[in-house]
Amino acid sequence: MSDTPARHLHLGYMYWVNGTHWGGWRQPEAPTDGAFDFEYALRAAQTVERGKFDFFFLGDTLPGDLVTEQWITTHNTGRLEPFTLASQLALQTSRVGIVVTAHPTYYDPYILARLTASLDHLSGGRLAWNVVLGANDVAARNFSLPDLGGETRYERADEFIEIVKRLWDSVEDGAYIQDKASGAFIDNSKIHRLNWKGKHFSVEGTLPLRRPPQGHPPLLYAGASELSRQLTAKWCDVNFTGPKSIRDSAEFNADVRARAAALGRNPDEVFFLPGVTPIIGDTRESAIAVYDRLNESLPLDEDPITGGKDAAHWREFVENPRNGGPLRYGFRNLAVVSARIGADLTALGLEGLVSEELAASVNDEGRRLLAQAASRTDRKPGGAQPLRAKDLLYSAIIDGFPIINGTAAQVADFLEEWFTSGAADGFNVQSPYLWSQLDRFVDEVVPILQQRGLHRREYETDTFRGHLGLPRPRGFFESSYDDAPGAREGNAGTVEHTAASAAAADVETEPVSV
Repeated sequence: MSDTPARHLHLGYMYWVNGTHWGGWRQPEAPTDGAFDFEYALRAAQTVERGKFDFFFLGDTLPGDLVTEQWITTHNTGRLEPFTLASQLALQTSRVGIVVTAHPTYYDPYILARLTASLDHLSGGRLAWNVVLGANDVAARNFSLPDLGGETRYERADEFIEIVKRLWDSVEDGAYIQDKASGAFIDNSKIHRLNWKGKHFSVEGTLPLRRPPQGHPPLLYAGASELSRQLTAKWCDVNFTGPKSIRDSAEFNADVRARAAALGRNPDEVFFLPGVTPIIGDTRESAIAVYDRLNESLPLDEDPITGGKDAAHWREFVENPRNGGPLRYGFRNLAVVSARIGADLTALGLEGLVSEELAASVNDEGRRLLAQAASRTDRKPGGAQPLRAKDLLYSAIIDGFPIINGTAAQVADFLEEWFTSGAADGFNVQSPYLWSQLDRFVDEVVPILQQRGLHRREYETDTFRGHLGLPRPRGFFESSYDDAPGAREGNAGTVEHTAASAAAADVETEPVSV
């Protein structure tokens, strides 16, 4: 019998206060007033822990433009600061990991290292850091900064992460000897200053607390660009980017793992947990009905047919590469979709049926949206369930992570297919709204996964790294550090197209002397 433990799914839960679907909060059964209520967040975290998830994920944004953001997701319109909330959740949970979100552009490495290390201690080794690098001029203005877009933010993050990891290691294990007989409170040889002088930061260091229980709390990241792939490969333990197909996801995973191996990391210690939104019903048809009900609650443009503009305007809009992705409010009309798919939907109106002839004339983007609508609703041009123009509009608006409409068993089938094919090591699960969909996933889908041997029945470990099966890394300043293969994480390279942080910095790593 093999001593190698069976591979199982890693499940995280992305806590969106009102759910991932904008229309979720408008459902009669959905709560709307939990954003600032600790008991509301605690219920979600304890439900996830009951499902034996690896982690509970606290996202965050910093722009503060509530009037605009309410039309993107009501989640961004109000939520508690993640470090504060995480500290309270850590006291009321015992095994589930807790992810906090922080943007290197708007934090100082020393402050972030201290916050994360402190929370790792208070949670008993269950803390993880979600690194975000989005550029937003509104957020920048809240911090007296210019909009730090482009490659600069990746270069800054590369240096930032290395400093944080060295700060976590700046007090070695066993440094607090507290010898009453000799009067030695600490072992001076185990206390280190960074003396880091780099391109973006100057940090003398030492972090004033024991090394975190996990050594290095795990790093999570979402991004699929060239620079994002390299950042994941060099520093991160979990990537939760959401490719829309098994093939795309498997190719993405293989590419990032190859980059990690080239940087001297163990590629099997980089995990891919794409986001997924399950909508669970007693039947496939009832789940689709919930999906339709959610979409009917979406805010469309005042003129949902042409948006008050002519076709030439929308063709120019679509040709701008900045205008890709899910349709924002103000661009939610059939004319935008028509420009994207290369076929006119405006003559149909929202309820009009898409003909086989029209479907045959669309471009690659149109074929993708047709396939997406069919996978979510079973509706096809000329099919037994005819496709309406508004189905394509809804698909263009809700065009993010995969949505699975079906029974608990059908949702489990989807997760198993992605997992066994190598497209995912697990999933960052997101409910379209609370509470029924979260409860159904934990009470109906999780038992099926457990019966199939795909998900743990009980926690085997107490730490976030333990849930992932990751060893506690050796500290940077330990004398035997350089003797351990691959111990110096990321020492073989940097984020592509940026300066090598350690090489560019004037770094001395000597013990503190008295």
